[in-house]
Amino acid sequence: MKKIISFLIPILIAIISVIAINNILDNQIVNLVKQKNPSLIGRNYGDLTKDRSVIIKNILSNKGDLFLMGSSEMGVSVPQNSINFFPFNGVDYNVSCFGRAYTQDLQQATLLGSCDLKENQRIALIVSIQWFENFHGMDAGDFVVNFSDIQFYNFLKNPKISKENKIYYAKRVYQLLTGANKYYPEALYARLYYSENPLKNVVMLAFKPYYGINEYLSNIKDKALIYKKLKALPDKQSNAELKIVNWQEEYDSVEKENSDIPSTNKFHLTDEYYNNRIAGVEDTIKGRYKDMDLVNSKEMDDYKFLLSVCKDLNMEPYIILPPVNGWYDDHLGLEKDRRDEYYNTVKGLANDSGFDVLDLGNYDYEKDFLVDVMHLGKEGWLKVSEEIYKHFNK
Repeated sequence: MKKIISFLIPILIAIISVIAINNILDNQIVNLVKQKNPSLIGRNYGDLTKDRSVIIKNILSNKGDLFLMGSSEMGVSVPQNSINFFPFNGVDYNVSCFGRAYTQDLQQATLLGSCDLKENQRIALIVSIQWFENFHGMDAGDFVVNFSDIQFYNFLKNPKISKENKIYYAKRVYQLLTGANKYYPEALYARLYYSENPLKNVVMLAFKPYYGINEYLSNIKDKALIYKKLKALPDKQSNAELKIVNWQEEYDSVEKENSDIPSTNKFHLTDEYYNNRIAGVEDTIKGRYKDMDLVNSKEMDDYKFLLSVCKDLNMEPYIILPPVNGWYDDHLGLEKDRRDEYYNTVKGLANDSGFDVLDLGNYDYEKDFLVDVMHLGKEGWLKVSEEIYKHFNK
């Protein structure tokens, strides 16, 4: 009996300690949210801890932030970027960004489906044509760099999400995690989740304690990391006076700045970018995309899945389709008629789901709209910020 007690006491102490830590973190986070401005975390592009977290998204949603979701275009450091441009006079909410390079439809669906966001959450979702360039969908190695175990478990537990969508999600996650040879417990859980073998329930029951503990500890880790970030923030300051935006003056200012940048190449890129990135490979890359099939890529299935998840969650994202440099893509062999087919397909699917779309495909040949061959520049970001403002302040 003494041996049994000696064995059980450390386990009980560990359990009590973990529960106590969880409760302490809950209380500390509640207090810190009152003292600090969590939006300073939300606007920090490329922060993997923030992007993988569940709790910070719930905090920012309750605070009223608009969620701007996308990938590498959000990392363009210009004042017109919505992350920097908001708030302003007449708009009292901040913009929090989620996503970085290789964050695509599947991860965006995971982000939304794993959180407990408030009703009528403002969501602007940038869907990039580059996501659809690989016919077989995103690379497994690219997927795992943004994978979040706690978001994974929460998504599959969310009662609002249909069984059909959960099965699709589990299959895709299993495929990508095993392809990257990472996150073995989550890969196994995903495989068991969609298995049709009648013995799967027995196996899942046997593993239930392990996965329950793993999920609980992941939740505590999430809280601890966000607690650390909140604690490092400065205390709230009195609200600064918000700037008054005159859109025409903003466009005029951007046009003047862009006019001073040399651009003498046939792609209408800045000469600096062209000389450093394009000139040496211009002949080599010609026609590279002539056989690309955007509308039938695996990413299109992931996009349809994302739209379906949004409908399950009763969320209405504002879908934003940024343009490309039309001159450059024509050179690659991805000409306007095929790009328009992509824009129309993606827009049509969103509209069929009841979602509004900002289609910027007609800016493919607009000089200075982009900062390079694919990312929004000052003028592009100003347009996006203006349209986000108009959409959510009708």
